[in-house]
Amino acid sequence: MVIAENEKLEKSVLAGVSCIAVPVEAFVTANGDNVITSYSFCIDKAIEWESRYGDDLLAEESVDWMKKEFSSVAEKIGYSYFESENEYMLEYIFVPGMQLPKMPEGIKIHKISSNAVLAELCRNSGCDIEIADDGEDVLLAVVENGIILAYAGMNDIAYDDNSVEISVETAPDCRRRGYGYACVAALTTYLIEKGITVRYKCSKENYKSSALCEKCNFKLEGRRFSFVCEKI
Repeated sequence: MVIAENEKLEKSVLAGVSCIAVPVEAFVTANGDNVITSYSFCIDKAIEWESRYGDDLLAEESVDWMKKEFSSVAEKIGYSYFESENEYMLEYIFVPGMQLPKMPEGIKIHKISSNAVLAELCRNSGCDIEIADDGEDVLLAVVENGIILAYAGMNDIAYDDNSVEISVETAPDCRRRGYGYACVAALTTYLIEKGITVRYKCSKENYKSSALCEKCNFKLEGRRFSFVCEKI
């Protein structure tokens, strides 16, 4: 299936307002269904892409063809392929009703909902994190001696489907202790108990992150590749 990109977003790119353009993006669901989103003026090329490689849209040969074809499209509107921003992403989902992840024993999780408290912890930890002081945004973390060792936070809130994307970070010298898993498990449980769907994204190459997500009982929703370009 090929659909047109949001008209307002496309217009901002054509007007040169946006520093980033995504002429085409492919999402392949866990069931194997293709969803290609394309700018309206290159819909025909997107349709050709699916026609050629629809059986395995994200295979190397398919993506190479797409990059070659859409590079010329991007150049015509003043953009070029942004290599460092293009990643093959895995997208996971956890919906109310699924089995909640098991919390590990012996790891204490701190709920942080105040920016003032978080700022003090960040000064001690050498990290740079902020949350919204709206009572809704929270950070669940492993804290020891006033220092954040690991945390899971809320990235993007999608009000149209009542979902939240979360992320996790663990201090390099504190990894492989279960801290990241504990934070993700705790934040997922916290949001699910509020009736909120939880989403998690990671690079296909980030095996540790995808393994953590699956350990927390997330379900693979699909795979995505976005053809990201920067303004010339």
